[in-house]
Amino acid sequence: MAAGQQPIRHLIFTCPECGYTGVSTEEGPLDSQIKKFVEETISPRLKEEEITSGRTWEFMAIISEAKGLDDFAIGSLYLRAAWLSWLDGNAEDEPGYRRKVTDYFEKALNKDIVLEDRVCWTKYLVGEMYRRTGDEITANKWFDKVTEMELTHPNRDFWLDVARQQKMEPKEYIREPVSVEDLKKEKRSLLKKIFRMFGSNA
Repeated sequence: MAAGQQPIRHLIFTCPECGYTGVSTEEGPLDSQIKKFVEETISPRLKEEEITSGRTWEFMAIISEAKGLDDFAIGSLYLRAAWLSWLDGNAEDEPGYRRKVTDYFEKALNKDIVLEDRVCWTKYLVGEMYRRTGDEITANKWFDKVTEMELTHPNRDFWLDVARQQKMEPKEYIREPVSVEDLKKEKRSLLKKIFRMFGSNA
């Protein structure tokens, strides 16, 4: 959670005419097959659906899958859709996106395509998605998979602790988001330390 506006809202963009979604740095003509896919799959939805921030990431996931991205990458895009839907209070879309995350992440884990240093937090996120959609039993099974792993990851203790926490005493945030005022206080404190340091060395 960033203080103020969330940068994730401005990382990708959806064309309001056709629904194609991508990053602003994309160049060159659109592949004809992808163009046809967007016209058939996404364009019709624009007549009936609002382009919410979560739906923008959904469109990105749909298009990326058509382009051949792997299950882990697609799940990561739906994770952003779920997160933004939660942030916007869009209760209608959020559960569906969370279920998409579990579907794609589980497929990626079964195919053994998740990088070794991402396996622990991928399993944790599967558990957390189940927890947030109300399936506590399945969520706890995934949290147990994290705590039972023989990890050599540098953040091993963090993921073990957070998996135990979300199983026993779940919290909305792993860490509480920092307010703008807190950031200003931290900045002022840092500047004072710098001024004192240079003052003592003058």
